[in-house]
Amino acid sequence: MNKKAIVVVTGVKFAKARRRFDDKQDVRYYDFADGTHKMNSGAGAAYMLRDEYELIVQGNTEDAGRRLVELGVMRLENYFAEPLTTKAGARKFAAIVSERKATLGLPVHVVHYGAASEASKKLPDGSLGASIWNVPADAVHDLIDANCVTMINLLQALKEQDVFNDQSVTKVVGLTAIAAIRARAKFSLDNIQKAAGHALLRTLALELTPERTFITEIMVGSLDGGYYDNDTTLRTSVESSTKIGYGYELAAKPVFTAEQVGEAVRYVLNARCNVREVIISPYGQYPHLGA
Repeated sequence: MNKKAIVVVTGVKFAKARRRFDDKQDVRYYDFADGTHKMNSGAGAAYMLRDEYELIVQGNTEDAGRRLVELGVMRLENYFAEPLTTKAGARKFAAIVSERKATLGLPVHVVHYGAASEASKKLPDGSLGASIWNVPADAVHDLIDANCVTMINLLQALKEQDVFNDQSVTKVVGLTAIAAIRARAKFSLDNIQKAAGHALLRTLALELTPERTFITEIMVGSLDGGYYDNDTTLRTSVESSTKIGYGYELAAKPVFTAEQVGEAVRYVLNARCNVREVIISPYGQYPHLGA
């Protein structure tokens, strides 16, 4: 099948499945020789784009690349296993994208995910769900770096390589979360990191639309990508939901998996228009603009 375009996907990651929700909900896991794993939003995007688009994928570890190859998503030579938090790393990655574009003669679009499920600073119980009195303030830097610095570095590096210059339409899809606009108590770090990405994407949309670079933000609800495998995170999330009128059993918290994110990304890339925002959540999750 001829590919429609090159899509750069960042922030892919797999997590060992330590809790399962598939007895009650529409979720999917992946079996490898070393056990069952879950995908994050970035990996889900790559997985669902694999048939229509030529993929160049970035993750912070070699592990995710090997798993994507095993699933038939991409070739290993199209995987870049370095962080984009530095200019040098972003420029190396952009050079690969530029070379691939010159070889294939295809336009380039971007799907960015920060993959900031945890900070390098020690978090209470290893969870982003903690009281404001207990969270380490320094963790904010790690999380915003992953969500914003990586995107700015990547877009600037691609611009330096003139990757977008001859394209009549360029699409940049940022994967954030409903937490960007629907804050919850005891999730300050998560609210902050997603809100930072949200603000950046809104600014990019205003600035880049005249250049025919169109920005889409996909805000994702409760994703079963490993985040809720942490006991504290799951318990705190359910407690928070209960306080706004949506009480769930721990084992039945509404979640969905990364393919649904990938389906939304595929829609945006295939749409013959500018899709500014998409909000998706699992059946039963509280409405993001509720009281």
